[in-house]
Amino acid sequence: MTNWFDAAINWQKQLLDTQRSALEAGRHATDAGAALIAAQEATRRAGEANMAAWQAWAQLWRAGPW
Repeated sequence: MTNWFDAAINWQKQLLDTQRSALEAGRHATDAGAALIAAQEATRRAGEANMAAWQAWAQLWRAGPW
């Protein structure tokens, strides 16, 4: 019976290790997603700033209705 209990305990340890690994992978995926969202937001702000610069330039030269 002792061997069966040892085997069960070892199996549970392996299961816990697998779950820890899955949680760690999920955390890395979440962090990567957050970094991607931050990059997208920075790109959006840069695009808006670029558009504002072009509009200001066009207004300066009266080249557009802005």
